[in-house]
Amino acid sequence: MAAFLANVGVNAGHAATSPLYEGGSFNLTPIPEALPWRPPMLRFADVAPGTVPAAWAARAAHLDPDLTATTPTYGDNCRTAGRAFSLRRARQRDLIAFVARLKDQSGTATFQLVGCLEIDGVLPDVTADPGRGWWDGNAHVRRARAHGEWNSFWVFRGAPGTRMFDRAVPFAREQAKAVFGDEWLWRAGRTELQTIGSYTRAVRRIEGEGERWLRKICLS
Repeated sequence: MAAFLANVGVNAGHAATSPLYEGGSFNLTPIPEALPWRPPMLRFADVAPGTVPAAWAARAAHLDPDLTATTPTYGDNCRTAGRAFSLRRARQRDLIAFVARLKDQSGTATFQLVGCLEIDGVLPDVTADPGRGWWDGNAHVRRARAHGEWNSFWVFRGAPGTRMFDRAVPFAREQAKAVFGDEWLWRAGRTELQTIGSYTRAVRRIEGEGERWLRKICLS
């Protein structure tokens, strides 16, 4: 088995942030869709009220992963987007752990683990409407049904162990070393936040000690 680490939610380039509260609770703010809202897409007013600029309320939100749904899912463009190529190797019982850039009430940003999906099913290379099924609520399927964007995306279904964490788990240099060993280069001219953001821009596949460390955090 393997684990994958995927960077999700808004980042430093967005006008919105994902707030981290005292005690470790948080709200993960999804990224905005590039295409305009149409049914069955979701709007920020529906999924992130109060945590985004007012101008975003009517915009389409890319709620992915969706870990609190009756059928939790995560989708990505594993065939066409280089950042997601590694997920083409994902199999049943593999784990996808999600890391996000959160900002606390003092304005300090950190990376935190926010949830995980244990893979229970895969819908690969979607180039046409697959009909009704467990994938209906996924953001990629919603966007494709609204705009015809059937662009070989993949959708992963979560097993019962899938969850959004109640409390964020810090993912700083110490935790990165536990997962990836000494393979990262921590340059003096870059902040810890910049280094983690750079290395997690693409979804990374993990085996061995790092995979076991993530499973202990995510599924315990």
